[in-house]
Amino acid sequence: MSKKKLVILLASDSELRPGIVEIASRLANVVITRNAADAARELQDAQGLFLWDFSNPLGDTPPPPSLAWIHTATLGVDSVLTAAVVSSGIVVSNTRGVFERPIAEYVLGLLLAIAKDFRRTFANQRDEVWQWRPTRRIAGQKVALIGPGAIGKEIYTMLAAAGMTVLPVGRHARSGDPHFGRVYSTSQLAELLGDADAVVLSLPLTSTTRGFMTRSLISMMKPGASFINVGRGGLVDEPALIEALQARRIGVAALDVFMQEPLPQGHALWKLDNVIVSPHMSGDTHGFGDLIASQFLENLTRWSEGRAVHNVVDKHKLSASR
Repeated sequence: MSKKKLVILLASDSELRPGIVEIASRLANVVITRNAADAARELQDAQGLFLWDFSNPLGDTPPPPSLAWIHTATLGVDSVLTAAVVSSGIVVSNTRGVFERPIAEYVLGLLLAIAKDFRRTFANQRDEVWQWRPTRRIAGQKVALIGPGAIGKEIYTMLAAAGMTVLPVGRHARSGDPHFGRVYSTSQLAELLGDADAVVLSLPLTSTTRGFMTRSLISMMKPGASFINVGRGGLVDEPALIEALQARRIGVAALDVFMQEPLPQGHALWKLDNVIVSPHMSGDTHGFGDLIASQFLENLTRWSEGRAVHNVVDKHKLSASR
């Protein structure tokens, strides 16, 4: 039986771990590409696509009839789930179990850094300034956690263990949840935001969540509250967020994702002293590439043998994000 063709799209500055291509080539006819145009051309007669970055080489064009499987090296699949892919028979799988806990650690680290005013401490050390001051406790702070998915569960567990009162917010209210206990609905945000010391956004980006954090919701936040986004930049009305930060209605925003990535030089978010900018790295820890590769090779083995792959996403539930 002839091997299936698999196209791998790498970011221009990334490399696969040594030996991965050799192993993959035993299972499929592997073609490595480094830009969307080359990948789109190679996909015309390919059956599989592995995305190592956040792009989609097909854009909004209909996928080739031969394409049957897309696997992403990420948890988020928003760039892949175009209307054409959602309505097709293409199986889409993602990488799970690699990023969730590191992202939760990152969120806890940010909340600690904000409460303990670490940025000023580091700046004072650099400038040799001795400035005594009290800082805030995180124990007892209320956190509105918007997005009770796999990442949200890890964030909830970690923040609750640190003594914070975490209020999970999902599409529908429910009680007796095995992980969260009570989950609030998005329709209850108006009453929650005004009392929350911090708001953490960990939603996936879909057609229904795009622009979720509106100007109106931002205005409802407790004055001086912190805002953390580890979901996607497209979830937030970025100009409204910038205005709230400039007016000091929001105390500190810690942002790992942005409308445009990389964040352009000269962008207002670089310049605000109450913003922490990180380059979409909250889930990336030493060795994460090996874990991604291991999941990919396991799925590639299953796919090449005609077996069901792991970590299949529900395309219709997530909907199309474009």
